[in-house]
Amino acid sequence: MPPLLARPPDGGWGWVVAGSAFVVNGLSYGLLRSLGLALPAFAEYFDRSTQDTAWVSAIALAVQQAASPVGSALSTHWGARPVVMVGGIITSLGFILSAFASSLLHLYLGLGLLAGCGWALVFAPTLGTVSRYFSRRRVLAVGLALTGNGVASLLLAPVVQLLLDAFGWRGALLLLGATTLHLTPCGALLRPLALSGDPTTPPHSPLNALGLTLFTHPAFAMFALGTTLVGAGYFIPYVHLAPHALDLGLGGYGAALVVAGAAVGDAGTRLVSGWLADRGWIPLPRLLAVTGALTGLGLVAVGLVKEQEEGWAGTLLAAAGAYGMSAGAFAPLVFGVLPGLVGLGSILQATGLVMMLMSLGGLLGPPLSGFLRDVTGDFKASFLVCGSFILSGSFIYLTLPGALPRCHSAPPPSIPPPEQGELLPSPESTLASPSNPHSIPNTTC
Repeated sequence: MPPLLARPPDGGWGWVVAGSAFVVNGLSYGLLRSLGLALPAFAEYFDRSTQDTAWVSAIALAVQQAASPVGSALSTHWGARPVVMVGGIITSLGFILSAFASSLLHLYLGLGLLAGCGWALVFAPTLGTVSRYFSRRRVLAVGLALTGNGVASLLLAPVVQLLLDAFGWRGALLLLGATTLHLTPCGALLRPLALSGDPTTPPHSPLNALGLTLFTHPAFAMFALGTTLVGAGYFIPYVHLAPHALDLGLGGYGAALVVAGAAVGDAGTRLVSGWLADRGWIPLPRLLAVTGALTGLGLVAVGLVKEQEEGWAGTLLAAAGAYGMSAGAFAPLVFGVLPGLVGLGSILQATGLVMMLMSLGGLLGPPLSGFLRDVTGDFKASFLVCGSFILSGSFIYLTLPGALPRCHSAPPPSIPPPEQGELLPSPESTLASPSNPHSIPNTTC
């Protein structure tokens, strides 16, 4: 057993864990975003509609996120290290078996179900472990980990297109299966960490193991509702940004350029957002609502772009870059606000639940986007509708404690409480003080 620590180390081996999470994020969401380039090849080979092929990515996203509480529960019992290592093997098998698919159903089962289950065992335990290693610089560390999404998209988008051109979709899936096997050594780097306040024994009740009792707390319940709505639109560009670029007259490499542009904006703002949040100048829930609203507006802008000249993606590239910047700023805040809402002892379960909530919307969004494209002939309505989902969720975030300014701040307690979240028993002042920028001040009128 590791030695018991009073507080997170806020560095040290935590930066190795953050680096591991960087790679994990790149080989999960970054790869999923670039996989949209293969959807037209699936549609052509199996002679199916855009809506049908969209289910490949939609099922992978939904399974990964819906099963994330299971990954968190297993990590709570067995530790994150073995769970993530097994998840890497399962993900690799999903890609390799999908390379031999003879029908779209086989892709649903391989890329959707099997690879999605592997990702479910990988992402939430890794990100939850990052949060446990940091306190004062937590959002920056989470932002660094989540930057792997944008960097991987930037690198993998042209690589995936090159693999599709050189080896076809079957060869590409085989090589991507070998690549995703690197998730296993990433899991080996997740050294266990014991903190004071951790449960002495693993939870025995299934409800407690999955963290479902957190839904009984009002603040987390509102956060859950907003996150579900955001999830309905947040992942549309992962699946349909590249096909949207193709519909607007760009070639395969032009579409890859647009995806890469969104990835650059995404990666560039995640660290900036984490650094800004750790300063404590603006309450995290307020930053969350603002960046969420900007993400929704970015999707609307992508949908309003008109047909491009052959080989030139200027307008769409700018809109995709604006979306990527706002989405990148939003991502670390979703997970950075969790310790203040539920405490470090429940961070693994809460991270898994957030992934599950995003899946509820993620399962609806891509097929709805494909359906609207089949009905209208383009993706304009798809991006407009899904952008409105994100805007709605961002308005709900305004109900979180500290999201809106109050008349005056309540006096702090004489002894600052341990960082355990405003949902757990604690003194009245909870969640951003100068000593704890992640807390949300309790203010009254």
